[in-house]
Amino acid sequence: MHRPACSSYLHQLRRRLLLLVLLSAISAAQGHADEFIYNSFSGADLSMDNQASVIDGLLRLSEGTDTKGHAFHTFPLDFSNNPIISSNTSSVPSFSTTFVFAIISDYDDLSTDGLAFVLSSTNKLFSSSAAQYLGLLNSETMGNESNHLLAIELDTIKNQEFGDIDSNHIGIDMNSLISNASKGAGYYTPDGEFKNLKLNSGEPMQVWVDYDSERTILNVTMAPLPSTKPNRPLLSIPYDLSSVLPNTRAYVGFSAAAGGIPTMHCILGWSFMNGEAAALNYSDLPLKSIQQLRAGRHTYKTIIIVCAVLLPTLGIAMIVSATIVKVRMMNRLSKSRTTDIEWEREYGPPSFTYKDLLAATSGFNDKMLLGRGGFGSVFRGVLHHSKQTVAIKRVSPESKQGMKEFMAEILILGHLRHRNLVQLIGYCRHKQQLLLVYDYMPNGSLDSYLHTQDHSTTNICWAQRFCIIKGIASGLFYLHEDWEQVVIHRDIKTSNVLLDGEMNARLGDFGLARSHDHGADAHTTRVAGTWGYIAPELARLGKATKATDVFAFGVLTMEVACGRRPIWVDGANGEPVALSDWVLAAWRGGSITDAVDTRLDDYVEEDIELVLKLGLLCSHPSPNARPCMRRVMQYLRSDAPLPADLQPDNLLRIGVSQELRMMSVERPMSCPATTITDLSKGR
Repeated sequence: MHRPACSSYLHQLRRRLLLLVLLSAISAAQGHADEFIYNSFSGADLSMDNQASVIDGLLRLSEGTDTKGHAFHTFPLDFSNNPIISSNTSSVPSFSTTFVFAIISDYDDLSTDGLAFVLSSTNKLFSSSAAQYLGLLNSETMGNESNHLLAIELDTIKNQEFGDIDSNHIGIDMNSLISNASKGAGYYTPDGEFKNLKLNSGEPMQVWVDYDSERTILNVTMAPLPSTKPNRPLLSIPYDLSSVLPNTRAYVGFSAAAGGIPTMHCILGWSFMNGEAAALNYSDLPLKSIQQLRAGRHTYKTIIIVCAVLLPTLGIAMIVSATIVKVRMMNRLSKSRTTDIEWEREYGPPSFTYKDLLAATSGFNDKMLLGRGGFGSVFRGVLHHSKQTVAIKRVSPESKQGMKEFMAEILILGHLRHRNLVQLIGYCRHKQQLLLVYDYMPNGSLDSYLHTQDHSTTNICWAQRFCIIKGIASGLFYLHEDWEQVVIHRDIKTSNVLLDGEMNARLGDFGLARSHDHGADAHTTRVAGTWGYIAPELARLGKATKATDVFAFGVLTMEVACGRRPIWVDGANGEPVALSDWVLAAWRGGSITDAVDTRLDDYVEEDIELVLKLGLLCSHPSPNARPCMRRVMQYLRSDAPLPADLQPDNLLRIGVSQELRMMSVERPMSCPATTITDLSKGR
């Protein structure tokens, strides 16, 4: 008679036991939610976007050009349960993580841009930019404290705007890509010897990131694979992460971005713990996937070359009985393939398809036309996938000069990155058509603002003009002294200075540019440039140097301040007048500011005098008397005064206008023929 009660009791007991088991499992799961280890990413609990994907156990963050990718652990870390919080302890608990990465480029010596281990208050980085921003930030969010972001960057590009130390370094970043600390990639042996590592070698390498909340110290260590963790970290800085990550929850993961060079950023394994990170099992890592990717890069190139050489031969052998027309057709196809391969080997694979650019410009519709020149046409375009507005230069097949400029811009501008240079995004080669894709500059050229049809008005004030001069000087300083090679622009003029949406100056058109190693001489023997900006020694000897660029910059600064072209024809006597002579005459007449653009009424007297005198100094007939661009930057920033002996009587011994007339009689210039009436129109 008591069986039903007993049965009910046992049923309730079983339910309670089951509930306790479930609660225990949930509690255990919560206790280890912030600890995980992935020796392969197949089935990993990750939140990915953009280019990021998992293939054959390998986490691929970005692949190709101008791409980015993010991969975060799906659930945020919970910092609210820090077991050791005291008045001397960071609210961010101690943690340790280690991961194995590989960066694979289509080129042995070049890659872009890098990857980063990330702790962030959000895993939604949709507004971030690719290339130098590593998919983390953009130009507007740089340095904002509201970013709440820690990044350990593995950077393979030297970005001058971020103060990077070189093109192969690891940095610790807090809310910005200007690193708090950075060092060239490498590790310390047990004997204390430092060994360099090349980040973009394609070889797997391991990184350890350790944070001690009691001592508030962040350490970063790296080593080749396989290797034990070095005793001495590569980077070590005292920092309380609670100032960067004040919230109790944060996402942990990776971000990567590529620019104009095809690059793949991969993660092979990852371990994260509240204490010491668990060791990865190297035998379980997808090392074969990396080997196949590296081998595939070389195999693909080998197959193309073999096909280009063998297929035409086999084809000819197979069609010995065919007609001469077919043989000639095969030869033409073979030649075309070989040409394509040689082109890509020299300048890299194209970044865009012709179909992409055709769609971006609505079929190169005249409504999208920005302008025409001797090289061809420039169109505005909107890229279909990214919705980015770009400028597309289509080089005319008939222009031999256009072809040379096209190749020069790919080789030189494709590797340069500076806020005052127009950025080359990529190129396309379709049959006989050549196309370059740049950042779009919505405000056009500086020339169009200074030399409007209505000469009585201007919509560019002195503050903007002064900022533009400083920007051009900064860009030239980067080209001459701050990049890994010396770049001589050879065609500095106002029509080659473009203005972005905020009226910042961007120097463009590197078609005539030449580069050489620091300490070596430039190898140019042909006069190139635009009348009025060409230095006297360049006209006589045909040798472009940093000093000839400085001469053109000096003329440009006076043009910006005076609103006059470098050379114009005097209406009274029909003789050419050089701008430097005009400014020098005003100075000798008692007031150099008499040469200032009459449309300006808001200029600062000291600034305008500095610019005009600096313009005369930079355009001195003697190249040895001209300052280098480093010195020019010091003058413009008021870090150094102009030379005390800079006076009108000893500045120029002979007027530039007179020298131009003498040169035209003594030795005709090897530039294309230009009439006096065309001098104000540029090249």
